[in-house]
Amino acid sequence: MPVRVGEGRFAELVREALAELPPELHPYLQGLEVRVEDYPSDELMREWGLKPPHYPFGMYDGPSLLEAENPRDFPGVIVLYRRPLEEWCQSEEELRDQIRRTVFHELAHRFGFTEEGMAEPLRAGAGFLRSAEEQRQEAQRFGEQARHDLAAARALLERGFPDWALEVALTAAWRALLGFLAAQGEDPEAVGSEDLSQLLLRAAQWEPRVRRLRDLARLEQVSTDMGEPGVDPPCRRVRMAEALRAVQLTEELLTLTGGQGHGAV
Repeated sequence: MPVRVGEGRFAELVREALAELPPELHPYLQGLEVRVEDYPSDELMREWGLKPPHYPFGMYDGPSLLEAENPRDFPGVIVLYRRPLEEWCQSEEELRDQIRRTVFHELAHRFGFTEEGMAEPLRAGAGFLRSAEEQRQEAQRFGEQARHDLAAARALLERGFPDWALEVALTAAWRALLGFLAAQGEDPEAVGSEDLSQLLLRAAQWEPRVRRLRDLARLEQVSTDMGEPGVDPPCRRVRMAEALRAVQLTEELLTLTGGQGHGAV
């Protein structure tokens, strides 16, 4: 079950994470505000191209060290999102670790690293590497979510809702890939903003047979949005064959990556 620690304890865990920063970094924290919010605003979610329940754990807003006029005192804000972090973690110890990871990750943006250029230790939490057991548990959670989504997609398909079935099946594929990559030691938070095409390429480095599922990337481009007035709604635009193909490919993906999709739905 998700952990719930309350606002006071969460703030304390954030302070503990900041206290662990090496002393040589302290001069560059002048002007930095660190705050906690429950969720990002709807406006920010639209700006990032994200939809619930795919919430980020945190964000940095402000100039980077390279852009600052005074590198030892420049404004900036790190926001940690309490509810997504609590939803993701299963214990207070896991939450403490994930808060540290998120703080270090957002500080890396303050110091000038882009998401793509960030060193892997920073992407994964600045040296707070997950144990093999933590990786296994994280991968298992993603796999369970993917199997649940796939079962829902098949039910929607059987009831004649191809647009919903397609969208849910693609979400299942996305979660299956994140779970597989988590099992290989990659940080799902760092790669979670990537599309299916990018995640498939990552996964193919570990399991080459995943390449034969690249049609998932094409299906991801099939629009399930309502569109402009006068345009057919998604239930008429999305073909049943496309939804069925997405379900079949996701099922195969779960089998290839260890999720055993056939036995779960």
